Amino acid sequence: MKKAIHYFILLLLFALPAFSMAVTKDVPFTLDDRDRITRTEQKIDDLRSEMDARFDQLSNFLWAIIGIFTTMMVSIFGFAFWDRKLSLAPMKRDEEKIREVLREYSKTQPKLAEILRNLGL
Repeated sequence: MKKAIHYFILLLLFALPAFSMAVTKDVPFTLDDRDRITRTEQKIDDLRSEMDARFDQLSNFLWAIIGIFTTMMVSIFGFAFWDRKLSLAPMKRDEEKIREVLREYSKTQPKLAEILRNLGL
């Protein structure tokens, strides 16, 4: 059995150069091949320019979306700030009135005056 394997390997080693010569046959390069390559390169260039145009459109679209989103966020924060300021204004007026009333009342009540002084009012 081992002899048969050795003979088979030896036969393959001698036959291998014959197989490799059959594979390395030169193929001539014709004018049709050159024209085909030229057309392929032209198609690739056309495809590349079309892709560049689409990426430019996509880029412009993304900038528009970013602009819209930024405008929305600024508007929302501006409205929230304005609304908070508007809703707190009456409370501040009422707070100032209460402080004034407490100051006036503390002139007759020494204990209240001491409490207000301790609080820094």
